[in-house]
Amino acid sequence: MMNNECLFSGVYPALVSPVTADGVVMEASLRAMVRHFAATRVRGVYVCGGTGEGILLTMEVRMRILEIVVDEAGSALRNGQPTLQVIAHIGAAEAANTRELALHAKRVGAYAISTIPPIYFTYSRERICAYYAWVSQLTDLPLIIYAAAQAGVAFTADMLKELSAYPNIRGIKFTGYNFFELMRMRAVVPADFSILNGGDEVLLFGLLAGCNGGVGATYNVMPDLFCRLYDAFIAQDFTLAKALQLQVNEVISLMIQYPVIGAVKWMLENQGLPVGETVFPDDPLSAAQKKQLLIQLRDMHWEEVCR
Repeated sequence: MMNNECLFSGVYPALVSPVTADGVVMEASLRAMVRHFAATRVRGVYVCGGTGEGILLTMEVRMRILEIVVDEAGSALRNGQPTLQVIAHIGAAEAANTRELALHAKRVGAYAISTIPPIYFTYSRERICAYYAWVSQLTDLPLIIYAAAQAGVAFTADMLKELSAYPNIRGIKFTGYNFFELMRMRAVVPADFSILNGGDEVLLFGLLAGCNGGVGATYNVMPDLFCRLYDAFIAQDFTLAKALQLQVNEVISLMIQYPVIGAVKWMLENQGLPVGETVFPDDPLSAAQKKQLLIQLRDMHWEEVCR
């Protein structure tokens, strides 16, 4: 049911970016967060993506965050190997910046790179494929396509079949609810091509449709629960996997009543990992919202739920 030879499989928290209001990286907090995930069973971390507010950060800050994550992840070993695969999101409005971020990721030792499609303008299917072909040749790092609905591009199985022929394009992060197209994607790519689910609330559905794992924002605050869900699926214990999906969805249903990135950061702070506020102009949580969210979480005994 699952190809264990894929480069990317399992659970990947999409890291939030701990930065101050002045745009300074909170290095101690970031290192603590990486150590926290290294002590869990997650497979890796996705850096400076949507959850990490990468598009809102300066190039210097994005690079510094990646340097810290790679450095800290490199010091956490399991059986002599780094515990975490570090995937660097390099998407930017300017192709020149994407190139610079790709070369930087290679230089500092990231495991892989990933990028959204080019943004703002509407591009043809041919230009989007040409963009990913270009990115794949910037370095020899494995490249994960980030098929996010927010980017305004509807990826199809035919596009993925074409792109999967490039040696360095080794996976896709699929964020959406079109499981029909997702199953078509699985059918047209090689068995060792990784497909990662992007919707936390539908991880189980993604796995059933052929995904090898998932990348998610709420994995930050429920890593062990999502690992248990993934493990239950691999063990073909679908009853347990369904129960665990319902369990995480109870927390997610509460979180989406608020600005989600702000909610993730606030929950991390209450788990002992202060990571600052959202990056402007992202919506922050007001003091009243923080108080209300904490009351609601405690009413559902979320600390026990998320263990």
